[in-house]
Amino acid sequence: MYKRVYLGPVGNDHVKELKDINAREFLMLSLLAIAVLWIGLFPKPFTDAMDASVTGLLRHVAVSKLP
Repeated sequence: MYKRVYLGPVGNDHVKELKDINAREFLMLSLLAIAVLWIGLFPKPFTDAMDASVTGLLRHVAVSKLP
């Protein structure tokens, strides 16, 4: 809509022939959006998987390197 309102009609014939998103692309984007929402709403399984490595990293960083 922005392009049509501010830039006018499409001047390139090759661009006019381009199609919008197809069913396969829509399916993949939908699955990705669902996964992002799922991780945002229920992050516990993902944060539990990282817990051991993050704890080790925090323990390592907590040791002061200064004399």
